[in-house]
Amino acid sequence: MKQAIPATEQVNLRTQSLDKKTPPALARVFNAEDFNAARAVKSAHKQIAAVIVAAAKTYAGKHRIIFIGAGTSGRLGILEAVECVPTFGTKPSEIIGLIAGGKKAVFRSQEGAEDNAGQGAKEIAKHAKAGDLVIGLAASGNTPYVQGALAKARQLGAQTALISCNPQAQTRYAQTHICLPTGAEALTGSTRMKAGTATKMALNAITTGAMVLCGKTYGNLMVDVRPTNQKLIARAIRLICMVAQTDEKTARKLLASSHKNVKIAIVMHKHACSRTQAQQLLKKANGFLAGAL
Repeated sequence: MKQAIPATEQVNLRTQSLDKKTPPALARVFNAEDFNAARAVKSAHKQIAAVIVAAAKTYAGKHRIIFIGAGTSGRLGILEAVECVPTFGTKPSEIIGLIAGGKKAVFRSQEGAEDNAGQGAKEIAKHAKAGDLVIGLAASGNTPYVQGALAKARQLGAQTALISCNPQAQTRYAQTHICLPTGAEALTGSTRMKAGTATKMALNAITTGAMVLCGKTYGNLMVDVRPTNQKLIARAIRLICMVAQTDEKTARKLLASSHKNVKIAIVMHKHACSRTQAQQLLKKANGFLAGAL
C-alpha cells in the first residue's frame, strides 16, 4: 500500500507561480502563508496546555525536559532550551535540546542523520531517565530519529510528546500529540518556513507556560532573569525599581547584595531583611515572588 504524502510535502496550489512573482508579491504571499502558522497553533491549544502542565510538573519534580529533533526542528529545540537559561534562570542541564547529527548539525546540515532511529534511541538512553519529559520535534511526525527517541523514552519510563505539522503523524510513542496543521509550504517541502514558525510558537508557549506555573515570573515580569550582560543587568534593575518601588541607586545596591538575584533583591527591600532571610522566605513560598511578598 502506497504511503500518503505528508501534508508538509504536498504542493501548495496558492504558490505554484512563485518564480513569476515580483519581490513585493513574494513578500505578500509568504506573509499570507505565515498566518496559517498562528491558526495552526490556535487549533492545538488543548494539547499545548497539556504539555505545559507536564513540563511544569517535570521541572518542579527536578526532572529533565528534553527536546529532540532533526534539521530545522532539532535546531528549534536547541534554541528553546538554550534561551531558558538567561530568561528563567534555569540550569543548562535542566532543559536540553538534542539534534540528529550532533552539535555539528546545528551549523551545517546533516540530512542523513534523521533516518537513524537507533541513534535517536541511543541519545535518549544517554540523556533521559524515568520521570523526564521527552518532546519529539518533527514536521512530518515520522522522522525515524525522533520516533526511535520517543520509543526509547517510553521504555525508560519518561513522559513523551510529539510536535508535528502532520495530522497523519506516527503517534504510537507519544502520550500527547501537538498537531500544528500548517499545510503545504509556500516552497514545497521547505518546513523551515511556516511549519518551523508554528513549531517555534508552540515551544515558546510550552516553556514560558511551564515556567510561569513554576513561579519564574511575577505577573508578566521575568523576575528570574539571569543578568549576565549589560542589557540584562539594566533589565534587572528596572524590575527591582518597578516591583520594589524604589529608585535606581537603591536597586543597584540591592542587585549587588543579592548576588544578582532579582527576586531576592525585591524581597530584601520589601521585608527589610538579609539575603539569607529573603532566600528562606522564597523557599517557603516555593520560589513564587508573590507568595514571598
